[in-house]
Amino acid sequence: MDTEFETLLYGQQFKKLYEKMSNLITEKYGLHKVEIEILLFLKKGKGDTARDIAENKFFSKAHISHAIDHLMECGYLVGKLDGQDRRCVHLVLREEAEPVCEELLKMRENLMNTVCQGITEEERLMMRQVAKKIACNISKELM
Repeated sequence: MDTEFETLLYGQQFKKLYEKMSNLITEKYGLHKVEIEILLFLKKGKGDTARDIAENKFFSKAHISHAIDHLMECGYLVGKLDGQDRRCVHLVLREEAEPVCEELLKMRENLMNTVCQGITEEERLMMRQVAKKIACNISKELM
């Protein structure tokens, strides 16, 4: 396997850059990585329960539960009971979470601009298509 391709798949350099950029926000707001990922997940509207987060973010249920509790204590989240299933709690971002989410979205935009310098829009599109296929292949193998 090509070293450059392995670097992309393992993502260690990307992880380091992401942590470097996100540390400013986590320190400013006293949050952990899992907590900012939960805020971003909810902001993007891909789901609204702890189960949705667990299925999409690959964090342990214990980490997610602890993070949700902390985000609620900070006033960033509120839980709404499901009308049909009392065991299900829908997580809703509170207004207090907006500044954090906006900073996180801006940080991610800056991150992608940094990572994609010198890459054309056509190349970005091709990368997304290939990345989706790779992610699908990996998911199939993990099932």
